Amino acid sequence: MSISFDSNVDITVEIGFDSDPFDNSISFTDVSQYVRQFNTLRGRQNELGQFVGGRANILLSNADNRFNPNNTSSPYFDTTNNITKIQPYKVVRITAEHDGTSYPIFRGFLDTVPVQYPALGADSTVQFNCVDAFKIFNAQNFDSSGWRLGRAGFSELELTTILSYTDIQELSSERVTRLLNLIQFPSSLRDIQTGTNQVQSQSNQNILTALRACELAENAQFFMSKDGKATFRNRDYRLSNSKATTVQATFSNDGSNLPYKNVVTSFDLNEVINVYEWSRRNGSTQFTSDTESVLKYRPISSSQTTINVSDADVLSLIEQKIAETSIPIVRIDQLVVDPRQNTSIWPQALGLEFGDRISVKIVNPDNSSYTDELWVESISHNVNASQQSWEWVLTLSPASSSAWILGSARLGIGTRFAYS
Repeated sequence: MSISFDSNVDITVEIGFDSDPFDNSISFTDVSQYVRQFNTLRGRQNELGQFVGGRANILLSNADNRFNPNNTSSPYFDTTNNITKIQPYKVVRITAEHDGTSYPIFRGFLDTVPVQYPALGADSTVQFNCVDAFKIFNAQNFDSSGWRLGRAGFSELELTTILSYTDIQELSSERVTRLLNLIQFPSSLRDIQTGTNQVQSQSNQNILTALRACELAENAQFFMSKDGKATFRNRDYRLSNSKATTVQATFSNDGSNLPYKNVVTSFDLNEVINVYEWSRRNGSTQFTSDTESVLKYRPISSSQTTINVSDADVLSLIEQKIAETSIPIVRIDQLVVDPRQNTSIWPQALGLEFGDRISVKIVNPDNSSYTDELWVESISHNVNASQQSWEWVLTLSPASSSAWILGSARLGIGTRFAYS
């Protein structure tokens, strides 16, 4: 059953002990009553990087030794097959309920299960260290899926639709779908937005590497959502989707909006790139630079090889990127919030996702102020169920200074032209 974190939020932690990781329907076991604390981290360091695998660490009471994989008397021991059900890749789901609405916080897979004996053995805890599907993608190659006649552990002919992998030139989103089909990732756990760029064929690669090549060729975002969906957003998403273009929540330290505990700002060259030299595979190098930025800060270069099908597409990509990265600006990098300060924060702390647009106002001790609009790049939750503390941390990137696309009604919102 769910446990009451406080009067406003209930927490549920569930493990799919009796199901395989890619089953279409998972049979979950509720372990919420044993949870002492958990933390989650998902996202990327900044807008220049790729999304990395998300993780969750769940600390549970093991006073009755039920979560010890060595305990043959555990309720999670399969006596029929004489094996523990506490296995790597079992599905893990964390949700929170507020005001009658259930919000996913993390969905992934068991990775490691260390058992600890603090207080000189007077207590026992187990930590479920969990990862998202990126780890599974990273463990799969093009030639490791499908059937192998006579080989134990592989699907036999007619038990899988995958005989071999042959692809063609196609949209980036179609390639992502093809790659997920290759490893039989559940169709119910996908959110694939139609791409805008075509990509070349790929072969003999790691699946995660291949998915990220599609992300690069599209200038997309590819990540695992908080409800466990493989999510692909095309290059237009942040310039056209309402959650990315319209402020979803406003935070300030002057009492006028949702409160925060702390903000971290920066002003440096860490996110500046003013020279791009990219080429597609078997194509010509495409070049763009910001002359003024180069004169001020010297060349800060980026070089990549993509799977785009035309040089024009590569040039369009780097023109969009340089419009976003050539100028150093004051950045609000991180926002730290205690959702218990104001009940109005809970729908934001539990509901926001990557790419959502928020506004942050900083009032300085001298009463001067600074306000910016930002996109969410990473989300972490640090929750102590026993002490009823909850810290919500966002890593952010500037949104108000983003570029605009010819033909979109955004002139005057952005400051730089991206692409047509």
